Amino acid sequence: MDHLTGPLDEVFRDLKKKWRDMQEEEPLWDIIMGFIHAVDWTENWIRIILSCQLVLFILSLSTRRRSIIQGLIFFFSAMVIFLAETLNNLGSKYWPLFSKQDYFDPRGVFLTAVVSGPLVLDMLVVLVNYLLMCAALLVKAKRQELIQKVRQNKKKVVSDGERVKIE
Repeated sequence: MDHLTGPLDEVFRDLKKKWRDMQEEEPLWDIIMGFIHAVDWTENWIRIILSCQLVLFILSLSTRRRSIIQGLIFFFSAMVIFLAETLNNLGSKYWPLFSKQDYFDPRGVFLTAVVSGPLVLDMLVVLVNYLLMCAALLVKAKRQELIQKVRQNKKKVVSDGERVKIE
């Protein structure tokens, strides 16, 4: 049993060290607020991106019964996220043409937070919707299967000569 506690103790020591290191760093709330205050939210192109994000989110919620539209939303979101690095490189190269400051760092933090993050949320909404639709279909199919079994049993009982009242 001692051979198991050694590695486990080491894992706990590492976790405690990481926790202490995180406590010494700047709190997450301060990082988020710093990001919010660093961005000029009055720039038209940022407002357009945020408006498109809002419209896409509302569309993903309001079209929950239309699987084709949901699929298109999912595919579109996945493609934009896939192209995020390319879009970040283009933004870094041409930012003076459309922006007051350069938001496009090499790691793509701005593009991830403002574009990819909300798109992942949209994709999550679509996936949850598909899961709910599949669950509903499974219940419907199982119900039909049970109804079919009851009908077959009633026919079998009737064919055996017993009287059964069918409602």
